[in-house]
Amino acid sequence: MADRPRIVGIDLGTTNTLVASVRNRIPKIVPTDRGNLILPSVVALSAKNDLLVGGVAKDQMVTNPKNTLWGTKRLIGRKYHSKAVEDLKGYFPYDIVEDANGDTAVTMGGKLYTLPQVSSFVLSQLKTIAEQFLGGPIDAAVISVPAYYNDNQRNAVKEAGRLAGFDVKRIVNEPTAAALAYGFNRGLDQKVLVYDLGGGTFDVSVLHLAGNVFEVLATGGDSFLGGADFDNRIIEYVLERFRDETKVDLTESPIALQRIKNAAEAAKIDLTLIPNVVIDLPYIEERKGKPLDLRIPLTRDYLNNLTGDLVDRTFDICDRVLAEKGISRSEIDEIILVGGQSRMPLVQQKIQAHFGKAPRKGVHPDECVALGAALLGDSLGSIDAVTLLDALSMPIGYAMPNGRVKRIIEKNSLIPMVKSFRLPPPQQPGAQFIELDIYQGDSDLMVDNEYLGTVRVPAAAAGRKIDFRLTEECLLQVQVEDASGMSRKVDLATRDTPEQLKKALQEVASRNTPAAPSSSSGPSDDRGLFSSIKSIFRRG
Repeated sequence: MADRPRIVGIDLGTTNTLVASVRNRIPKIVPTDRGNLILPSVVALSAKNDLLVGGVAKDQMVTNPKNTLWGTKRLIGRKYHSKAVEDLKGYFPYDIVEDANGDTAVTMGGKLYTLPQVSSFVLSQLKTIAEQFLGGPIDAAVISVPAYYNDNQRNAVKEAGRLAGFDVKRIVNEPTAAALAYGFNRGLDQKVLVYDLGGGTFDVSVLHLAGNVFEVLATGGDSFLGGADFDNRIIEYVLERFRDETKVDLTESPIALQRIKNAAEAAKIDLTLIPNVVIDLPYIEERKGKPLDLRIPLTRDYLNNLTGDLVDRTFDICDRVLAEKGISRSEIDEIILVGGQSRMPLVQQKIQAHFGKAPRKGVHPDECVALGAALLGDSLGSIDAVTLLDALSMPIGYAMPNGRVKRIIEKNSLIPMVKSFRLPPPQQPGAQFIELDIYQGDSDLMVDNEYLGTVRVPAAAAGRKIDFRLTEECLLQVQVEDASGMSRKVDLATRDTPEQLKKALQEVASRNTPAAPSSSSGPSDDRGLFSSIKSIFRRG
């Protein structure tokens, strides 16, 4: 058994998760304990306090919605007070809470779980499945993430893998993994566009394939555009129709909502193959002792009307990504579809109309990411290993006193890379420390970007070289030159989230007076927060 695979590839999806292995250079999906190729990304606590993962957890979504966790990939690696989490809180039936670090967490059975913990339960289940199927221990994995994930989210996924018992060899972008599955060992020389519309996110990447060199030319996406948003349009339509017909509002019934959610997803899938369906849910509610049935027809054409703007948003992103690199649509040789939502007939019709060519049919949209991740894992350390030249999806920089971000690493920079600059002096004269708040995002305003952490070094370090180093996994490392000229790694401190900064700025602006000095008894990191605010109004 010397050729037994030791590294697996994992596609940790919003809706489903897959694991693949390579034997004799051929990647294959590992079937789950139920014989399926996909494991639902669902974790639950049963009435007997048993932890359930996958299909058995999904089975109890209707009867136990408060203790069934799904769609958590949309929340992982995000601060609790971020706008993204605020917008999602009402969408899930389970409780979303804040952990001790200010990160988003969830509760099941009255116990708090971090989101890396939740994902680790899914990954642990996959580890067990793979070890049983492959006949031996699996020590390592390559795990895919959306290309548009920021540094916090990537680190959270890597932590989930570690908690599950994996040595995570690489974090790889999903579109890059899909392109690898398509082009590995085929000797191609093409520009391909990977259109990845999954359950929770949309990514688009343009790659140049030259033999086994895969170079990402441009990438972009939307981490809140996916199949779940298409489901939501159907759910809203069904709720409105039922309310109009019966004067009954089902939004206050978690069990009814979960039944409608499941039926909406099933109807959407059916409409990829047939033009008409009926969403039929007997005994959805009871009024005055009488059962109420829900029976609402839905056509493919009406679904297209409900969701056409979501599909159009994906092409706005595609055009923006192409424009950023000056690539014309006609230069694209192949379009690869990834993600279950890309099966929608409207999506494929609009791709043909938009790009003037049909998408490639030979790549399985559900399996290709896991297969590509497995191929990458299998090639690590090999003489003929594939070469991935990936790119940064969102720029990284540090906050200026005026609330704007000075970009250090631009979007679409090839990774791995190092960008060096000189440390500026402290923002406040006489301050003992230099504090750089690091942000990642497309906006020029710090409050609209994702806060990654704070570099905090003695004021004497002003003028010394500081390196922003992006690893091949697109993870940020910071190194600062010390007095002897040697570089040393700096751990990022944390402080308030961008939303709290924004609130503080607005409060100060409403008073139109300088912010009062913070108490010396508070944490030292909080002083840096308000020094930025004070600087804004001193300049004014």
